[in-house]
Amino acid sequence: MAFKDEPAESGTGTDAASGLGRGIFDCDGAHQSPRKHDYERVFQRGMVVLDTNVLLNLYRSNARTRQDTLAVLTKLRDRLWVPHQVLTEFWRNRELKSVRHHHSTKAKETSAALERVRRSASDAVERWVKDVRLKQDEGVTQRINESLAALSETVEELQGIIDGQAERDALGGTAETHSDPVLRELEPLLSGRIGEPLPTDEYDKAVQAAQKRADDEIPPGYEDFKTKPAERAAGDYLLWLQLLQEAQRRSCDVLLVTGDVKKDWWQPRDGDIPARPRAELVVELREQAGVRLYMLTPAELLTWAEQLLEGLHVDKGSVDDLEQLRGADRDDDELEEGWTRPSLDAFVEQLVARYPAHAKVIVAAAANGGFVDRETVYDLAGYSPDRQLKGFTRPVSTVARELEDQGVLSGDEPFLLHTIYGSLTEPSWASGFRIPDETIPLLRESFESGPLWPTSLRDSDESAEEGKGPERDAS
Repeated sequence: MAFKDEPAESGTGTDAASGLGRGIFDCDGAHQSPRKHDYERVFQRGMVVLDTNVLLNLYRSNARTRQDTLAVLTKLRDRLWVPHQVLTEFWRNRELKSVRHHHSTKAKETSAALERVRRSASDAVERWVKDVRLKQDEGVTQRINESLAALSETVEELQGIIDGQAERDALGGTAETHSDPVLRELEPLLSGRIGEPLPTDEYDKAVQAAQKRADDEIPPGYEDFKTKPAERAAGDYLLWLQLLQEAQRRSCDVLLVTGDVKKDWWQPRDGDIPARPRAELVVELREQAGVRLYMLTPAELLTWAEQLLEGLHVDKGSVDDLEQLRGADRDDDELEEGWTRPSLDAFVEQLVARYPAHAKVIVAAAANGGFVDRETVYDLAGYSPDRQLKGFTRPVSTVARELEDQGVLSGDEPFLLHTIYGSLTEPSWASGFRIPDETIPLLRESFESGPLWPTSLRDSDESAEEGKGPERDAS
């Protein structure tokens, strides 16, 4: 996007009227660092736009951070405005476990990680004892057993501490909207301060425009088009479009508060240089509405609010808490609905330990483009020809439930192994099994050419590598 050929704001070093020509801060001041009086002005007379994660963080935060955030928002109440796209995303994401049950989910994840460490240490020591052929009655064996017991006790103690803290931080009453304490605070705070949705025809055009902008890497939101379906990926641009329209209507400077720290919103932070909005966004808002754009993360909002708003004290721990939450994607459900490499690795690790045939089948499906046929399943599992495959996916369900209880899985991941029915001889029999397309590249990254990878493919890869031989000088 080209910069507008106009002098920057007065006071930036350019004096076109004096005939001195352009100065260093042309291009609508798009590269200027904001100063204290800029934030003071926008707090007093501008529009403070809240992104989805500002609202969702009220569930994820502890009580003190939630109290401080609400105190700041209450002070800024007359300046607040929420695009309708934010409201849509808020209600779509509010039910997620990572939002309403943030503290218990994180506690389960941490407890599961501690348990994996304990089990891994125990398995490693056990293998070592076998490898060096230690006898059970030797003194060193007794000391090893005592140390492993102490490790287990320490892990259990840590898990108890973590679970207890999660219980203390948990926000009660969120299961129903009429008893949700966050909604009770937000309802009067945002009443009359939420924008209208785009009409259907404008919405469709906006999604198309977002796709075109993404193709040209015009911010915001082009990063989302690399990983999400078009309509969901267009969320950032829809928010931006609604912000532009409201800024035109109000003709006042805009402060966008967002925890989305992707490079299609911000100039990169570099050492002691604070982040600022992408220059293209500053210019576009200036061209469309004639006003200036500022951006802060939720933690930075609390820091500036304490300096500039009278009678407000913000606990430093609240700023640190929000800083830890910084970077949570606005579309949290996109992260939770899909598998990740760590969650898949943990899942397959459990299958290898307890149901190795199922682990082989899943990896073989990844090697074969997502599908594994009936005959391959029998071969991998070593089943006799008269054995049926009825209930073959049940162990996959069992492991999924257990890992969900431990917090390793969110519970929103697509089921990992689907039965495909209709063999040639019997339509009610399984003809094979399919895994979700999104898991194929993740499984290949983790297991290709490894011991779980189908032998025929692994051997052919090794043969091809050997066949290359040393490179020769062409001269």
